[in-house]
Amino acid sequence: MRKADPEWLPEARALCSRARITILGWGPDMLTVEAKSPQRVREITSQLSALGFQIIDSQDDVAAGMLSLSRNPDAGQAKKASFAISRRPWQEQIEPVIWALGGAGLFTSLYRGTGAYSPLFFVVVGTALVLLFLWDALRIWGWRLEILPEGLRLRRAFRWREIPWTDIRAVESAPALLRRLHARARNQEVVTLQLVSNSSERVGTFVYVFARNLRDRLRLEIAQRQNSISM
Repeated sequence: MRKADPEWLPEARALCSRARITILGWGPDMLTVEAKSPQRVREITSQLSALGFQIIDSQDDVAAGMLSLSRNPDAGQAKKASFAISRRPWQEQIEPVIWALGGAGLFTSLYRGTGAYSPLFFVVVGTALVLLFLWDALRIWGWRLEILPEGLRLRRAFRWREIPWTDIRAVESAPALLRRLHARARNQEVVTLQLVSNSSERVGTFVYVFARNLRDRLRLEIAQRQNSISM
């Protein structure tokens, strides 16, 4: 056992070996195993409950044929609740700056008369970079999300909209439609609110890690409010 491995791992490995359970990964309090059917999920959950593991519901795991269990599920819930979703990841927030610097550099070269290309080239490429800057500035800097007691406050393209919790039925994420056509979209997912009116409200398109954490955080907020109403 490596020093970084949790103390319970040898016992869990032995149990999984006897029960022919394939371990896919683990963390301080979490174990992820292979489970490709509902029956297998029930069997594994029953067997690993002897070591104090509890199932963590995840649609992503179900789709991938996996099962995640935890000895401290409350810690996972606390991590979801603390995930920052008010702004896009910083990696995205610097994208408009890159386009702006590129456009400024091209127009500066045109003004100084330097470079091996014709002035038309600088104008066309520089204009394209300016348009990309404006598009990303609206999409990235213009996006923000606030969680309020009465609902969600969503800003897209610098325009705010408030959506009451009572109007939100579910939160879903799905791969971006252009993932097969555009390399930039391959690791992106769209987060959508399913509303009581059977319509939908698009929250935005994000890198998949942020998208899934955003989705899970919103689902947790909805569940907490539903529980408080039913009590």
